[in-house]
Amino acid sequence: MRMETTGRAILAVGAVITDLVCRVPRLPTSGEGVVAEEVRAAVGGCALNSANVLRQLGAPHTLFAPVGQGVFAGFVERELAVRGMEALRVPEGRGDDGAVYDNSGCVCFVEPEGERTMLTLPGIDRHFAASWFDELDATDFACGFASGYEVEGASGDAIVGFFEAHPEVRLYYAPGPRVTQVAAQRTARINVLHPVWHLNDAEVRAYTGCASLEEAGFALSAECGNAVVVTEGARGAHLFEEGRHVLVPAEPVDVADTIGAGDAHLGALVAARTSGWAWEDALALANRVAGAVCQVSGGTLSDAAFARLGVSL
Repeated sequence: MRMETTGRAILAVGAVITDLVCRVPRLPTSGEGVVAEEVRAAVGGCALNSANVLRQLGAPHTLFAPVGQGVFAGFVERELAVRGMEALRVPEGRGDDGAVYDNSGCVCFVEPEGERTMLTLPGIDRHFAASWFDELDATDFACGFASGYEVEGASGDAIVGFFEAHPEVRLYYAPGPRVTQVAAQRTARINVLHPVWHLNDAEVRAYTGCASLEEAGFALSAECGNAVVVTEGARGAHLFEEGRHVLVPAEPVDVADTIGAGDAHLGALVAARTSGWAWEDALALANRVAGAVCQVSGGTLSDAAFARLGVSL
C-alpha cells in the first residue's frame, strides 16, 4: 500500500529501535564489570527521535523506518501507537535478503556527566530493501534525511539509490558516530548529491582529519558542495556555508543525558528550513529543542514537555 502524505513533506529514513538506557558510575575497562545504577527501556533511533520533533512541530512528514518481528519490534509498535505515529510495516519482518529480523536495540551507557556510549544490536534497520521505496511518491517530499547507521550496511545502497533517483529531494545526511565506517565510495556517492551534512564536532574532526573545528567544517563544506552544520554541545551549533562560518550559541542547561539530542536538533532544523526559516533562526530553534532533550532521560520529549518550550514553526 502506498504511503500517503500531504503537501511538501519531510522523509525521515532510518530506524526505530529500543534503547536500553543504563546509568553507570563509569564505563568498564576491558574484562571488567560494572553495575548499572538504573536501567530503563525507551523507544529511540535516529529517524524516530527526529520525526518525533517533526510531529511536535506540526511539520508534514513520513517516518520511513521499518518495523520487523520480535521482542523489540513489539515494544516499538506499542510506543509508536502511544505517540500516534506510524512507521513502515514490513510484511513478515523480512529484510532485503528475505530473512526475518527484529528491530534493532541499543544499550546506552550514560555516565554521571550525561555523556552516552552506545552498543548497537543490529536488526531490520540494516536491511532496507529497494522495493520498500516503491511505497513512496517522491513528489510528496521537499527533503529527507538519513543517518550513517543505516547507510553503512550493505543495504545502504537502497537508501542512497532512492536519493540518487530523486535528486530533487534535498538530502540531509547525519552520519553520527559511524561517520568513519561508511565506505568511502558510498560517501562519495552521497556527496555527489550535494547534501547538507549534520554532525558533531568530534565526528567532523574524525572524518576530515583536521585538528580545528573551523578547518574541518570548511573542508567538509567544500567536499559536499553545500552547507555543513556542526553541533558543539553547550557552545551551540556552527554553520559553514559558501565561505562563511557562523556560531549560533545555545543556552546553558542541566544535562541529564545527551541521548537523541543530535537527532532532535536535526529534526527541528530540517522542519524550520523546510518552512523557509533563515539558517540562524533555524539553528536557534534546533539548539533550544536539543537543549530540552538533554534535560530529560532518553532521546525524546513528551508532548507536555515540548509544549512548555512554547516553540512553533
